[in-house]
Amino acid sequence: MNLKQRSFVLMLVLSVMVGLGLAVTTSNKVAYAKTQTTMKKFPKSIRGTWYSYQFHKMYRYKITAKKIVGSDFVNRLHSRSVTYTIKNNVKMTHPTWVTAGIFTLSNHEHWVNVMGWYQTAGDGSSYRRVTHKIGGQKHAILQMASGAGFWTDGHGYHSKHLAKKYSNHYFKGERKNP
Repeated sequence: MNLKQRSFVLMLVLSVMVGLGLAVTTSNKVAYAKTQTTMKKFPKSIRGTWYSYQFHKMYRYKITAKKIVGSDFVNRLHSRSVTYTIKNNVKMTHPTWVTAGIFTLSNHEHWVNVMGWYQTAGDGSSYRRVTHKIGGQKHAILQMASGAGFWTDGHGYHSKHLAKKYSNHYFKGERKNP
């Protein structure tokens, strides 16, 4: 890697750390150092069919090992080297391709962060599976977040009924966009 590439990677890492405002644990850094590639499959914990009711519309997200299929989009997971550099003015030949990685925050939250194949800035979309008690029963919920602070902007449920009933509900401890 030449000096220019190293400088770019260093600036990118520093920007993410400063923008995030939360420390990423050492174990996460070690995991990337060992693999040297982005995620090859989405974790089993977030796979399945999820429903989210937002802005008076029902959304469906089907997450498989290699795809996230939404009501109006398809993201196909592809792996690449973590040091891969996007070239300027590159022709977008793979507009549905995404990369993903695990972020472990200082409070031990594990998030799957998904970014576009050609994305050079921004924070992408993040997902994690959590369990909450609703009506006395435990339910698996897909917490969806965005932004540098992993701000919760939606939830996915396994049933349309729960998605509609809890469409604007936030759970204790979740970060909301200020």
